[in-house]
Amino acid sequence: MRMFEHMTAQRLISPFESTFFGTDTKLGSVPTGGMPLYIGSTVHGALDPELLRRVLGELAAVHPMLRSRVITESDGTMYLRRDDDYRPRLDVTDGDEADYLRLVNGPRDWTGGLFRAHLLRAGERQQLVLTIHHGIADGRSAFALLAELWGRYTAHVAGSPLPVDDSDQSLPEAMDTRLAEVFSDAEVAEFLELAAAGVTMIDPAAAPRALPCDGDGVGDDLLGRFAVRRIELDSTETGALVDSARAHGISVNSLLCGAALVAWRTQLEPATGALPLLCGHAMDLRNELVPPLPAGTMLNVASGVGTPAEVGPEHNPIELGLLVAAGMQAAVARRDAGRFLLAAQRVTDPATAAAFAAAPTLAMSNIGRLPAHSTPPGLGHVRDDVFAMGPGMPPKLTVFTVGDRLTIQVEHDTAQHSRAQLGKVASALLEQLRRCAATRPSVAQLR
Repeated sequence: MRMFEHMTAQRLISPFESTFFGTDTKLGSVPTGGMPLYIGSTVHGALDPELLRRVLGELAAVHPMLRSRVITESDGTMYLRRDDDYRPRLDVTDGDEADYLRLVNGPRDWTGGLFRAHLLRAGERQQLVLTIHHGIADGRSAFALLAELWGRYTAHVAGSPLPVDDSDQSLPEAMDTRLAEVFSDAEVAEFLELAAAGVTMIDPAAAPRALPCDGDGVGDDLLGRFAVRRIELDSTETGALVDSARAHGISVNSLLCGAALVAWRTQLEPATGALPLLCGHAMDLRNELVPPLPAGTMLNVASGVGTPAEVGPEHNPIELGLLVAAGMQAAVARRDAGRFLLAAQRVTDPATAAAFAAAPTLAMSNIGRLPAHSTPPGLGHVRDDVFAMGPGMPPKLTVFTVGDRLTIQVEHDTAQHSRAQLGKVASALLEQLRRCAATRPSVAQLR
């Protein structure tokens, strides 16, 4: 029995995960080494720190990845090892939105564990921020964890705490380890051959355009190197956008991507004619695994695909959304996201490797629609925030809908792109959303 417990309490860090646990490492064009994933909620009302500590301990008890540690052998081999004595740290300080930005721009030190939390208090405005190493969680599992936290906290306040289910405490296998059981070597080899053939046919003039870099080169920004600007839609505006997408037979994701491509095009030269753009999409692969992985399992199960489009100043989000929808459907049918992840580990051709690492015009991570949080009486949910950025990351949109309110975060590295430049992109995106939904979403910039 003890031998079995030892085996399930430790496992190798996979090649995919090693890009997150490495130093100066990348996954494709994304700098992933040591990247944190911040997620949390702002509420109106007082949170009980001791009760939060108890709930954080329950979350770590339920999810073995949250109490795992990185063990590095003398030969450099890395393992995840479950630490059953680990208790997540909660730091409680006075703080507002500016302090939140300082937090997400702060040092990334994982020696004390891979999961902790901060509570920033400014009177009745209180913000809880969970800090999770991106190597053990993706956006979808992080949002599931946040929902579980609120469910447990509310149950404690009501005097009916939820049970701590410890039936399976084995560390879940890494995504690429499980994908290797789903895809044959021939399927991965075919993907590599198609990619290599495509590289030889690409005209350099047709390479996707990127925003000109006008940042300061170092990210020495008073508000923090990593910037975020929020576009928040209320329930009416969200409903109108959903109705617009449905009326044209496309998903909200495709409509948002179409609007984003139009917005990015406004900042590219020349101002006339069509230019090749590429939107990179984070893809959740839970349903690709056998058996499928529940959203509540803490693990990073995100890969990516890209949808190209020739975008001119005359195009509108609906036209481009239809192109994106067709491209996404084809990528899903080919199972590109899963094959890309495995192929990237086997590529030997420098030109193909360079193509895999090429940055898209913009990236988009859409978490999807999530139920509204349960909060106890006297506590009002204001909003959620999620943030995951690394130095040199291409500009990206993070999209999520909690209850009936959609939020779009425009995020960028100020070393590469100035706040003024991405402010113009955000304004153009806002205008396209107004046109699509025939409503007026509000925009707020975090300070």
